[in-house]
Formats: sequence, C-alpha cells, structure tokens
Amino acid sequence: MSEQKDIDRTRYFELKKQLEEASRLYYKDGVSPMSDQDFDFGLKEMEALEAKYPELRGKGSLTQKVGSDLTNDFAKVAHAVPMLSIANVYSEEEMREFVKAAEEGIAALGERATWICERKIDGVSLSVVYENGRLKQAATRGDGAQGDDVTLNALTIADIPEYFDAKKLKIDPSEIPQGTFEVRGEVYMEREAFERLNEQFILENKKTFQNCRNTVSGSLKLKSVAECKTRPMRFFAYHIPQSNNKTHEENLKQLKRLGFHTNDYWTADTVDEIMAISEKIGASRDSLPFDIDGMVVKLNDLQQQRELGSTSKSPRWAIAYKFKAERAYTPLLSVEFQVGRTGAVTPVANLAPVRLAGTTVKRATLHNFDEVARLDLHYGDTVGVEKGGEIIPKITDVKRELRPAGASPVVAPEKCPVCGEQLTHIDGEVILRCENMHCQAQVQCLFEHFVSREAMNIENLGPALIASLLATGKIKRIPDLYRLTLEDLESQERMAKKSAKNVFDAIQASKQRSLENLLHGLGIRFVGRTSARNIAKHFRTLEKIRTATVEELQNVTDIGERIGKSVYEFFHTPLYTNEIDELVALGLPTEFKGVVKTLFQGQTAVITGTLPNMDRDEARKLIEENGGKVSGSVSKKTSWVLAGEAAGSKLTKANELGIPVHDEAWLMAQIANGDESEDGANASEDRAPADAVSNTAKPAEDQMSLDL
Repeated sequence: MSEQKDIDRTRYFELKKQLEEASRLYYKDGVSPMSDQDFDFGLKEMEALEAKYPELRGKGSLTQKVGSDLTNDFAKVAHAVPMLSIANVYSEEEMREFVKAAEEGIAALGERATWICERKIDGVSLSVVYENGRLKQAATRGDGAQGDDVTLNALTIADIPEYFDAKKLKIDPSEIPQGTFEVRGEVYMEREAFERLNEQFILENKKTFQNCRNTVSGSLKLKSVAECKTRPMRFFAYHIPQSNNKTHEENLKQLKRLGFHTNDYWTADTVDEIMAISEKIGASRDSLPFDIDGMVVKLNDLQQQRELGSTSKSPRWAIAYKFKAERAYTPLLSVEFQVGRTGAVTPVANLAPVRLAGTTVKRATLHNFDEVARLDLHYGDTVGVEKGGEIIPKITDVKRELRPAGASPVVAPEKCPVCGEQLTHIDGEVILRCENMHCQAQVQCLFEHFVSREAMNIENLGPALIASLLATGKIKRIPDLYRLTLEDLESQERMAKKSAKNVFDAIQASKQRSLENLLHGLGIRFVGRTSARNIAKHFRTLEKIRTATVEELQNVTDIGERIGKSVYEFFHTPLYTNEIDELVALGLPTEFKGVVKTLFQGQTAVITGTLPNMDRDEARKLIEENGGKVSGSVSKKTSWVLAGEAAGSKLTKANELGIPVHDEAWLMAQIANGDESEDGANASEDRAPADAVSNTAKPAEDQMSLDL
C-alpha cells in the first residue's frame, strides 16, 4: 500500500467516525455538534475518497444512505415512497452546475425546465397519511425506508388537519381525496415560542434546548402526548408523493385548499432568476418568525421529476441552496474562562449585543487558546461573529485596523478562575486543565453529567436545581444525592411538593440502572458512553473493574492505553474509591444488566475487503455483540478472518498461517443459529480449510484493502 493510500485511508476513517457520531447525536439525541456546512463538506470529502478507492464504499456508508432518526420507543411504519433527503450546495457555481445537469436531462426529452423556489425551513420532516379524508398515520423520515409512528403526537399540532371538512374548507366534497392520500411537510417552531419554552424550562429547573430544530426533533419523540401538547409546534406542507397533478405548483395549491399551511414560493425559468430569488429570500430571513437556512429549488413538472429519478439518498430534481452564515461585527468587551466537568478551561467572549440571524448575540465561543492566538485577539477588538450552522455563535476574524491604541492581548490564565489552583497543560492536548476535583465549577458540571440521560438519567434534576442544592449545602459530592430527603428538596426555591416528590422518586429509580450508566456517570476522563458499556459488558461487575490491571482493561474492545490508564488511576485514587464505596453502600448498580451473547466468546476475528451487504463497522458490531473481539492485524492468535471483495494482504497472511477465512454469508448463518451452532462456538479450535472462502475475490496487488 502506497504512502498516499495510507494517508487517505486514515483520513477516511477519521471522517467516518466523526460524521457518524455527529449524525447519531443529530438524529437520535437532538444535538448538533457541528454545523450543517462542516458536516456536508466532510461528506463530500468522504465521497471523493470513495470515488478514488471504491473498495471503501460499503452499503452502510453515510454517503449512500439517509441519516436515521429511528428509535426503539415507537412502532415502525414503512414509507410507500422512500422519504429521501435533499442534497445541499453552498455556492452559486454549484447551483449552476446542478441546474445545467438537470436541464440537459430534460432537454434530452425534448422539453424545457421550469423551477419552483421555496424557503428551506429548518425543521423536521414528517409524513402524514389520510384514509378517505381522515388522518390515519404520521411518521418521521426514519432511515428513509421506514419511520417512527408518531401519530398521537402529530395530532397535537394544530396545523395538521385531523380530517378534511369540505364545508369548513369551502370546497366541493369531490375535492376531498379518497383512498390513501399522503402529505409530507416540515414540523418547525417559531423563535418566540422557542424562547418562551426555554424560559418556562428554566423556571421548572429543566434542561433548556439548543435551538428550534432540535426542540422539535425531541418533542415529536415524547412518550407523553400530554407533554407534547405543551410544545408549540407548527407544520408546513410541501409535497404530495403520489399525485395526480401535473406540477408541483398544483400540488401546493391543492394542499392549501385542503387546509394545510404552505410555504411561499416563486417560479423561475433560468438559473439567473433562481439566484435573484435566492438573494430576495436571504434578505428577508431576519423578518420571518421562524428559522430558514436556505432555499429549496425543485423542477415544477412532476413527470420531469419522475424521469430524472433519484440516487440512493437524494432526488436528482431538487437541491437545497444553503445560505452563507450571516456575519456581524461588534466590539469584544471581555473574555470569561469557563471550567468544565473534566477541568478543561474554555475561553468565551462577551460581546456588545449585536443582531444576528434573527436573534441578539452577546456571547461567542473561542474554542481554545490556540484559537485565541490564531486570531491575535485583544480586548476592545472589533470581531466578526457568525452563527455556525445557525446554532453556536463563533468569532471568525478580527478587524485589526479598528484595534484601540494600547489594547491588551487576551492571554491564557495561569490559575483556575473558580478555585485558584494552578492550571496544567498536558502534552498532546490544546487545552488548559484544572486538576482540583473539588473545584466548584467541576462539581456543578459533574452533577449535571451524572444525572444526564446517557448516565443515571435522573429526570427533572436540572442545572438550576443542582446549583440551588449546591448553594444551600444540601449536596457537595455525588453520594449526597442519594441522601436527600423530601424536605431537603421542598426547601429549595420554587420547588413545589409535587415537583420535589418527582425528583426524589427519580433519584431512587436511578438505583435500578445498569453498571454502565454508573460508570459513565462517574466522569472518568476519556470514558464516554460506548467505552463505559464495553468495560461494563466485559467485566460484568464493578468489583472486577476496580481490581483490573491496566493490561486487562486494555483487552476490552476499543479501550486503548489512554483509557485503560485513566480507568485504573481513577479506581486507585483514594478520593474516588471512598466515593465509590459510599455509592455501593447506598444501593447504586454494581452489575451489568444487559444481555451478553457468547457465540464468539474467546475468539479474535480480522475483517478485510468489502462485504456485499454491510460495512466494516456493522460487521465489527455483530461480532462484538456476540462475544468476539475484532483485531486490526492477522497473527497466530487470530481465530478466523472475515473476507470480502478486494481483500488485502491480511487474506494472504491468513492463508499462509492456515487461519480459517469466511465470508459474510457464513457470519450471518452463525448468528442466525446462535448458541445452538457448535461450529460458531468453537471456530477457533475447529478451523476450516484456508481456501474455504465463498463469494470472495483475491485482491490485485495494487488494490487498497479495507482492513481494520
């Protein structure tokens, strides 16, 4: 493998990991860890690498599928027509290329293209299906093929008609669609309603939301319909998947006659007209009551849409033209140094208030002190501020020509701004850190992390209540949570008896969680949700984790030297071990309660090549879920190799060592047979012939292998 291929391959899997995590957080947790533009640019880079090395592209690649918001809490609904996502472009050049390609396709049919332009609402897609004029079902986009059934929650949205009343709508009864009639649209929330909801949550000591779009995403998936009714969601209808009309414009007019709210639209015959409309829409975005992040451009003729078709994830007849992030300039007033849960010190800029993307911005992130140095930031500077992906304000540049005379540079603090302890800098990290675990800032953040949904999931115990309990001395350390009485909670400001009882019950209920929840909640450095689960699943009990050596910890799936050492040091530090003893005595979970499959227990597999129906991560997860371990290299300790098309040098080495080689069909057969399959359980002892590979092609020497 050439040096450039090594570099490209490393970059590809870095991107893959980063974007898959961002997609999971966005669709599953309603969190936006990066801007849409950064995500899309990363996806384009992945596509370019897959084009260069086709063996990288698996069926499960993000470039080949729609992001999924499916959860286990709702029944699944199959979409009659795939619910695809619209591709994004960010420049006029890209827009012109898209229009040119579409028009050339239409010209081949002897026709001309006309276009419809609409505002791109920053919301959540929803499919609503009517049967003989009455709402039957509502579903999220899900993975494009199927979505979550959220019918009851959708009925709480006033903009979605429960049924079509011809008299009320003042239309002829013959216009009421009979049989199955599907409408697709966008659920959104107006900015003022979002701000009021967050204000209410602050009063109720609940965690506030990041932005309008993420609020809607979480609200649609609420298990309580009563709670969903309190969320002021709206709905714009924009599409009829199976229409008898001839144009998209006729669809919009029909939807409006049926009582739906539809977006404004503009028609265009040329790309110049499209760009003029884009400028007009972009200029009006601040005056709208809701967030938009671009313009959607669609072919108007529905037959032309059908002729152009779609890719596996996006239609070829529509594009989203994303607006550039708005930028405003304002003076830097001061810089705060915030201390996080792990002691990381982050600089945050306080700004003279400035209007940006429909809201007033007073603060912006500076990320880290390397960024401060890059900007050469001085107090009093006039700085450029953007909303990254319409979410988090960030400083982008400095107008040095406006710098006040004698302005002082922003420098990193030497001591913790909260507790006064000396800050440390660890080699290989760009952050400063406070190592004092009793630092008040870290205590607040640690409590917030401990009670979070992915840790101990203590509902209704939000940041404001935690701050109040800390301020009144009711809690100082994590074990204190489990010593709180009803009276302690009722004594807090704005805490009614019912609310106090709910919090108290939630604290007690958290004792029934599993070991991985406690392990994640403890705030061990470098240990996230996945690492915590892998460790808990491997050792099964807290006691075994506490007595494990660094080497034993490193044997856990995806736990390297850094995490292994961190876990070992945590459980051998008296301050923490004393707290663990207290938590155990208070009845917190000490055992892993998940299901552990043993099909491949004690076996080590290596994956190489491109599998026909799954990517390497999917195969790795299947093997690990069934008790096996996946290694990145073939050795005498390898139990078997899973090989696909264009397998690399690892296949050659496996053959040389006489290690069994299997294909995807074999893997799925073993899993289907489960623990009843003696061959699967003893594969490391009963090796198949080295040439026992079905549906697997031997690689050419210059091909790059898809190896772990």
